[in-house]
Amino acid sequence: MMSPLLGVLGGMGPAATADFLAKLAAHTPADRDQEHIATIVYSDPTTPDRSDAILAGGESPLPAMFRGVAFLDEAGADLIAIPCNTAHAWYDDLAAATMVPVVHIVDAVGAQVERDAPGVTTLGLMATDGTVRSGIYEKVLSQSGRQVIDLTDLGPDNPVMAGIRAVKAGALDGARDILTNALRELVGRGAQGIIYGCTDVSAVLDIPPEGSDVPAWDANDALAIACVNRLRG
Repeated sequence: MMSPLLGVLGGMGPAATADFLAKLAAHTPADRDQEHIATIVYSDPTTPDRSDAILAGGESPLPAMFRGVAFLDEAGADLIAIPCNTAHAWYDDLAAATMVPVVHIVDAVGAQVERDAPGVTTLGLMATDGTVRSGIYEKVLSQSGRQVIDLTDLGPDNPVMAGIRAVKAGALDGARDILTNALRELVGRGAQGIIYGCTDVSAVLDIPPEGSDVPAWDANDALAIACVNRLRG
């Protein structure tokens, strides 16, 4: 009997996809190669920018993502993961395009917050401007009475976006410094916990965050754990 196959709709960005796969392996209970989760990855970094589509009416990424979902569906995936937070603004369309279940990254994070820190009411969101504008985190977390704060009011000086761009350009050390400062800014604004709500942030920041004593949750990590739980029961 073949083991369940996880399909990964990746490339948004490439470092984030690699980070997800590393975390999937780390969270899988296995003593040898053969006990890990069978995975097929569709990675298309040419997918149009998700934030540009949300914020500025840029080219829709949906046709490219549809192609990826169709590929994973045809390949026989039993579950699909999308290690890109902003892509989940189109979650309903993507889930409707396949009979294969698609894990929702924000639901995975929300479940971890509820389990780990039910008393935390104000969460700092480190995400793309597109993710913030889409409201996907606010929609899920407000259901449990939580407030989400961010740094989008800083406009072009938003250090979260600067850090994300640095990750995509391969400047990981510089990105880590920028994003650590952004995290401290959110804590200074009253965040009782931090969500790494962009998988590029997940690729460079650790849990717990360096230089801060607030709890943090990593969307890529939460997605990996949710996939392991779904496929391994």
